[in-house]
Amino acid sequence: MDWRPLPEILDAEQLVERALHRAAKKRSGASDNAARKLSSLSDNLAATLGAIVDDFPSLDQLHPFDRDIVDLSVGLDELRQSLGGVDWARKQLQKLGGRFTSQAARARGERARQLQKQGYGRLTSVVRQVADRLEFLRDARSVLRKLPAVDPETPLVAMAGAPNVGKSSLVRAISTGRPVVREYPFTTKSVSLGHITARYQTIQVLDTPGLLDRPDAERNNIEKQGLAALEHLAPAIVFVTDASGTSGYPLEVQQALRAELRARYPQAPWLEVQGKFDLEQEAPLGEGALAVSATEGTGVDELKQAVIAMLLPG
Repeated sequence: MDWRPLPEILDAEQLVERALHRAAKKRSGASDNAARKLSSLSDNLAATLGAIVDDFPSLDQLHPFDRDIVDLSVGLDELRQSLGGVDWARKQLQKLGGRFTSQAARARGERARQLQKQGYGRLTSVVRQVADRLEFLRDARSVLRKLPAVDPETPLVAMAGAPNVGKSSLVRAISTGRPVVREYPFTTKSVSLGHITARYQTIQVLDTPGLLDRPDAERNNIEKQGLAALEHLAPAIVFVTDASGTSGYPLEVQQALRAELRARYPQAPWLEVQGKFDLEQEAPLGEGALAVSATEGTGVDELKQAVIAMLLPG
């Protein structure tokens, strides 16, 4: 799901101010001036709120991976409630706008001006009632637009392993991906995506957050993003081990995680990589594993070709 096209969302006060400004420009005969302004205000507010709701995809039709990532990133229930709240406000604006416009169209003089003032107050109050919902959607949009646009129909390989074993460096080395990492302890913040083009086809390269060898119930939301990718996208897996002793995770802990993932995803195409091979190793190269150093470029081409062969055989 590509969330980048989500347009900017105004906060409640910005939305009200813009609609009032547009309504103020409405000019007509003295007899229907109030009605036209009320109609303009209610129409502009309702249309803007309706567009916000329509711009979001149907949450019920999201791919299971996207649904899990949304839930872990911003909260699926709160997103659903916020969209529902904004849609409620849209309907209220249409109902109130129609009523006040109709009454003002039949009124004259001071009565018409009173109805316009009352209508303005009621209409703008409805928008302000959902100010918190709009603020949540503004924040959610900012988060969602940064999520990777994974195509479930395109070949996919996921880099997996413990934190700080060098997965992000390998994604950068073999693909277009530019994972975002924390300044300390250099662990990936969330799933990110790169691409390899080969044989007139595209391979998606997914960098997953580091996993710890522990029960799912004890894993944090960042770890669960990586599991969501492995669970729902059925990718090939490149398991990265760091035997240099610099990751902060002992080799036996990494091997336990490897055993868990192998048992959990027995059907997944699998490739073993021992990274940071430019550093002194605390264990010999594992059987069938590729020795790779993203820092020096050692084994990078071999890794890229192995990924291509695994996902685009022949």
